[in-house]
Amino acid sequence: MAEPSPFLLSRCFSQLTGRKVTFVQAPAGLPSKVEQAYGIYHVVPQEVPVIVKADLQLLGSIAGALVGLPDTAVKEHLRANPMEELMRDAICEVLNIAAAAVSAEGRTVFVKMVRDPAFIEGAAGKTFKEPFHRSFFTVTIDGYQGGKFAILSAFVPIKVETR
Repeated sequence: MAEPSPFLLSRCFSQLTGRKVTFVQAPAGLPSKVEQAYGIYHVVPQEVPVIVKADLQLLGSIAGALVGLPDTAVKEHLRANPMEELMRDAICEVLNIAAAAVSAEGRTVFVKMVRDPAFIEGAAGKTFKEPFHRSFFTVTIDGYQGGKFAILSAFVPIKVETR
């Protein structure tokens, strides 16, 4: 699978939020102690899963910028248990729009978001546990809390066309 581009990710999220969002390639780090959220995607026609693992606060910040909530309000909305509909829907919309940038192969379709990795099942669960490819990013958002963002993917065979 082609490496996800920090430039394309930055452009996608900056256009979405109307704020400067910067993705910088980062080395794999220790597991985060910050609460995570997981976006599950399906790449067609290759029929392979892609998983986005991100700090919940980061996704909340992007979602908050999308719907016009200030950073302080985002933190309050994320503390609600269960997550409020406004925040949940905005985060899902962010993950849905991100489908265009998380994979350079085929067409990527957002399937669902989960907050517990135990709910990542089937081929997506296998990819989550043993990804073929991993891309890690540190993300900053103008005026909001940034965080960590990772893309985990399965092996994607590339067709070589002969002429």
